[in-house]
Amino acid sequence: MLSINQNDFVDDYTNKHLHELPFFIKYRWTDAHQMNFHSHHGYELYFMHEGTGNYVNDGYIYPFQGNDLIIIEPHQIHKSSPEPGKRFTRSVVNFLPGFLNPDSKKLVMELFSKEHKADRRHIVLCPVNHVHAYKLLEQMHAEYISRHTGFEQMLGILLNRLLQQIHRAFFIDSPPAEGPGNPANSIAENVIQYLTAHYSENIPLEDLAKTFYVTPYHLCRLFKKATGETIGQFVLYTRIHHAKRELAFTDTPILDIAAMVGFNSYSYFGLVFKQHEGLTPNQYRKKYKQAVPY
Repeated sequence: MLSINQNDFVDDYTNKHLHELPFFIKYRWTDAHQMNFHSHHGYELYFMHEGTGNYVNDGYIYPFQGNDLIIIEPHQIHKSSPEPGKRFTRSVVNFLPGFLNPDSKKLVMELFSKEHKADRRHIVLCPVNHVHAYKLLEQMHAEYISRHTGFEQMLGILLNRLLQQIHRAFFIDSPPAEGPGNPANSIAENVIQYLTAHYSENIPLEDLAKTFYVTPYHLCRLFKKATGETIGQFVLYTRIHHAKRELAFTDTPILDIAAMVGFNSYSYFGLVFKQHEGLTPNQYRKKYKQAVPY
């Protein structure tokens, strides 16, 4: 089920920018390349301007049709899967908690409250709210690019205004987006949640397919269609994701971490990890031990 491609997991790009400045914006990107399953430090606000497809976040699949907003917590596994052949434009804002003023922190805590169901992570913005958000994103991008004196303070002010707009849309103006009612998406979503809970186990594809009462071929096909990636890529990324957390925040021996996250071979774990991170597990631990920001 597992395969390796050194381009499968690219999540350092955002982290490097957030290391330089605890705020990062990608404004109206229309590039064809989309990241695979990934995670990174800090919060993310993902605005869809044009396009259709699915967005996978923390075990759930959200369909988007333009004017959508997805809110993502630090270290959640996520990716977009736009419909091929159609124009796809989005803006993304990433920020660390340390960049927020007290008022903004309060808004973020309310938006990401555990009391809200997963469907509240997806908001369909009404035209007025989308226009307001678009203007703020445009101003943020201008400040971020120009970097004139006081630009960090201005970015903080604009981010606070954006969060206020989102907070209003979240609680007052807009109901949560409705589910897709798509049986294929529902199966893929259930598979993601199942594998997230059992990522360290060696589950043959045939057994996984039986669990969801479909053929292996059909399971692979619907998962790829819903997420844009293979089941093997998702499992592999999830294992590396948890290994990184163990390396950064515990003193657990690397051999034990490899087994804990599902690798029977220590050498294979080292190979996969280096292809993913560009560092050996030991090098990663030395570089990031207890230093990963949220």
